[in-house]
Amino acid sequence: MLTGALLLATLGLNAQNLSKYYVSTSQPSGILYFVLPQTNFKNLELKKDFVMDVTYLNSNDSAVVNFTYIDREILNLITVSIAYGSWQYTSTASRIYVDAGKKQWNHRYTFKIPFNQLVLFYKAKEPVITITTDSLRSIPIHTVRQWGKNYPVNNRIMQVIQNNQI
Repeated sequence: MLTGALLLATLGLNAQNLSKYYVSTSQPSGILYFVLPQTNFKNLELKKDFVMDVTYLNSNDSAVVNFTYIDREILNLITVSIAYGSWQYTSTASRIYVDAGKKQWNHRYTFKIPFNQLVLFYKAKEPVITITTDSLRSIPIHTVRQWGKNYPVNNRIMQVIQNNQI
């Protein structure tokens, strides 16, 4: 009976419609993947979402991560670090734009990450993202419950992409 339940749970994950989470399209140089924006992270101090999306062309060795961070003040971000346990990856953050909200500033930034590091990030149970400003203020961004719910889906997406590597 337990084996049957586990089999059904596995089949449910395999049958899950991943198109709600990513899109792919064939390009002359490979397959372009876009992992749709996710709100799996939050600045707990300000109670603001950290929204990120990923673009990856499977003929490249790096992916592009775009993210939106909301704060009460304008910030000049210089680095983004992703950590889980003893693993850490740090990259330079490049500004796309800063936009004014009602009582906040919406910061849109981008960074590159090697695909193998991106896979490690998505395999982490509770990674922490830290953004650092030019004044060396470190702002931790923590996973929220949604990360745990999306964990199997995100891993499945990474498996699809890995199996279509050039």
